[in-house]
Amino acid sequence: MVSVNKSQVKQVATTIRYFDVGDSCLMLDCSQTSAPIKTVHALTHILFENQPEWVLDIIPGIETLLIRYHFKQRAPEEVRTLAKLEMDHLLQHFLPTLEIASSINNQIHTMRICYDERVAPDLVTSAAQCKLSTREFIELHKHSHFTVDIVGFMPGFAYCSGLNPQLKLPRLKSPRAAVPAGSVAIAGLQTAIYPQATPGGWNLIGKCPDTLFDVNRNPPGLFMPGDHIQIKEITFAELREIEAAVTTSKQKLAAVQGHEQKPFDLEIVNAGTLSTIQDFPRYGLMHWAVSPGGTADQAALQLANALVGNALDAAALEITSIGPRLLFHRAAIIAWIGGSCKVRINGQLTPGNRPVWIAAGSKVEFAEIELGYRLILAIRGGIDTPTILDRKGSYLSANIGPKRLQKGGGLKLLPYSQGEIEPALRALAKKSTGQHYPKWSIHSPYVANKNIEMIDALPGLHLQQLSKKEQALFWQTVWTISPQSNRMGMRLQGDFALKTPFPEIASQGMMLGTVQLPASGEPIIMMAEHQTTGGYPRLAEVIRSAQTKLAQLKPGQQLRLNPVSLNEADAINLQADEDLHTTITAIQSALGDKP
Repeated sequence: MVSVNKSQVKQVATTIRYFDVGDSCLMLDCSQTSAPIKTVHALTHILFENQPEWVLDIIPGIETLLIRYHFKQRAPEEVRTLAKLEMDHLLQHFLPTLEIASSINNQIHTMRICYDERVAPDLVTSAAQCKLSTREFIELHKHSHFTVDIVGFMPGFAYCSGLNPQLKLPRLKSPRAAVPAGSVAIAGLQTAIYPQATPGGWNLIGKCPDTLFDVNRNPPGLFMPGDHIQIKEITFAELREIEAAVTTSKQKLAAVQGHEQKPFDLEIVNAGTLSTIQDFPRYGLMHWAVSPGGTADQAALQLANALVGNALDAAALEITSIGPRLLFHRAAIIAWIGGSCKVRINGQLTPGNRPVWIAAGSKVEFAEIELGYRLILAIRGGIDTPTILDRKGSYLSANIGPKRLQKGGGLKLLPYSQGEIEPALRALAKKSTGQHYPKWSIHSPYVANKNIEMIDALPGLHLQQLSKKEQALFWQTVWTISPQSNRMGMRLQGDFALKTPFPEIASQGMMLGTVQLPASGEPIIMMAEHQTTGGYPRLAEVIRSAQTKLAQLKPGQQLRLNPVSLNEADAINLQADEDLHTTITAIQSALGDKP
């Protein structure tokens, strides 16, 4: 039985503030509690245990907890009100046992680590920098009591506190282009293990053969925030033996998968700039640093699928900039929508934004997208690719899901019954001559044809820390999209400089549309494959419906962020949702009922 001091409970509850972030999130600020990180961990566990219906994703930070709302077709304001009422109840009734709950639920992991110069290139220099012998350094590291503070940067990457202060090390002056998977590293007073190969600037002092993140495992992530880690030292020979066994297992699996591979239905003659398989986002995994991802233009995906009679979330091709050349080895019904570009089928210029029937052996060639930046190609039945973490889409930066399309590769398509085809689509296939597409078409969700695109956004958490003049300048600045932009983030360049640079903040959850301001002074808008946590100030949050605009803006184009209120954002989003629903309903009516 826990003894509760009611006055203390009230005091603790009032030190946790919560407020809306953007139009889709709630943030809990635990920075004023006596132990912020422990409070964040405990709240995380309690939310997972209770699973409130209004929670879609949970992202623990160092001092904050970011929660993405699950609106479920309900009015946003209704869901926000419900969430805050439930948070009031949770903070009043669960806070007295937070620390006990946290200590009971946290797991203890024993990780095998090899401290050997052959796999730890910075071990000797790190020890010397700390004025220790190599063995003294190893002993202090392996006997440190590590706690997983947050998981971020990439799926399975755990930022761990508890490092012996004698081992504090600065980051490398020049980051490595490639850090091997399993590398054990130190930066500042934190230690971490790299789940996969990636560039990195931490000091590499060991190697761990254990798998930290596996999409075929349930749950896929090994670490949860609040978990504890202890170390078992292994020799170099033991490390090599374990790694050899893992390699053999992977080779056997690859051999089986290669043997099972079937002939392609669709051949990639040329892959274009970037063509990937995409569908809806993978929600519910951000506490393992798995960004939702999905196609950058969700509205275009739904419309393209509707045009060919698919489920709205069926996997399709997302085509960026210069499109691919494809050879279909079987008849298909296809539709493309989004950016505007010339498409030729067997050399014949063919209009988009409508369903098109093509015969087996057809060659489909996409030129460079002229207006916009991305388009979606949907194929009746969908693309036959494995479901990974409940979705089929590519998450390129984390190596999850199918790879980007490559010249010479191909795709399998899911079969569909001819008897299930809608009347209008069936009629296209029956045409003996002429055009195998209807006269009608629909509009793309957004056509980027303005000199300066206006992007609606809500003020960010840290905008108020700027002077009034700097705030006005931020909203007035015309930004140019940098060539360094990608599916992770849109980098902006403009004449905007702060008189006093912002200090970095304690890492907190990031969402699609968050506008961060790094030390360079050039903002980054979080895109589909954004990192789940970040330590830069957030100056704005792009509203949900404006993310379709972002998907269609290419490097070199200009934009300006337009401040709106939360009520205005809800109204704009609602109108966009209604317009999308109306168009989908019209498409379904035009296709006719399935037999």
